[in-house]
Amino acid sequence: MNIEKTVIETLQEVLQLAQCSALSADSRLLGGMAEFDSLAVASVIVGLEEKFGLEFDEEDIHAEIFTSVGTLCHFVDQQQNRNEKTLQATRPFFFSARSGKLFAMLHSASERSKRCILFVPPFAEEMNRSRDLMTATAVALNEKGIACCVFDLSGTGDSAGDFAAARWASWQSDLHDMVKMLRSEGFETIDLVAIRLGALLATEYTSAYAAEFNRIVVWDPVFDGARFLDQFLRIRSMAAMIEGKNETVKSLQQELNDGNSIEVGGYELHPQLALALRACDGQKKCDCGGTNLYWVGCREDPSANETAERIGCRLIRQVVTDYSAYWSTAESSAAPALIQATVDCLTS
Repeated sequence: MNIEKTVIETLQEVLQLAQCSALSADSRLLGGMAEFDSLAVASVIVGLEEKFGLEFDEEDIHAEIFTSVGTLCHFVDQQQNRNEKTLQATRPFFFSARSGKLFAMLHSASERSKRCILFVPPFAEEMNRSRDLMTATAVALNEKGIACCVFDLSGTGDSAGDFAAARWASWQSDLHDMVKMLRSEGFETIDLVAIRLGALLATEYTSAYAAEFNRIVVWDPVFDGARFLDQFLRIRSMAAMIEGKNETVKSLQQELNDGNSIEVGGYELHPQLALALRACDGQKKCDCGGTNLYWVGCREDPSANETAERIGCRLIRQVVTDYSAYWSTAESSAAPALIQATVDCLTS
């Protein structure tokens, strides 16, 4: 696709002026055409995204881009090159783990990296709500020369199995198999970014398998599985209340204790998974071998030091930054502050 020709065609469509046919790379836009106002700028951006199949980052858009047709063409060219590099650096694949085929996305750095960041996803629907943020963070780390791997635990996402078959122990083995696979690919240093309940899974795995990581970065971590389970069951009890049914967290827990699976928010929870979460209460200790822990959250957690000591980690830093609760919003949330904090924790 001819960039200059397409840019001029887009300008012509937006401005709907006959003289646009005479536009060239030297034609001035902002300050040179009265019709090229803020509304026109927004319309041109939308038009160019549609024609070139791109999605421009707001941080990359500034007034200098619209100085002339030529500067606008240069901007589009840069965005296309960046998009092509991102596509080339991203490799989806399926990996044979003990639990079955696991889907993963490897974000390779531009130069061969000996370091890889493995993302440990959160629980149930929180995983879907966090997916875009995990990917955006992987891309940001790629730009720092660090490879990243985002994967789906067994029974979730595009990996094999159903959520109903998911078990806490099998998820730990998934992590172990992913780490072994990455090491076999030549990555000498592997660090973790663990999201929400993924933080509990990551530290339980690290303790159970005596795994060695230099750093574990946790996002808004959940280290009390019993409390989290109660909150998860409350989703169903609240829905039941709205429908006029009499279901409580206590009665749902009894169903699980009786060996029955229950459906919560579209996810079938097996009693063995619930039992494992219940056992991981806020008092359970584990030994992560003094792994460096970086705690990132949208609010301060006064229990961070105590929790780090309980799980056998060394709390290096607790970062409180400004972003919305991405795990509880139906639509994807942008959280540049969270991404930047994560990059800082992994590169400092």
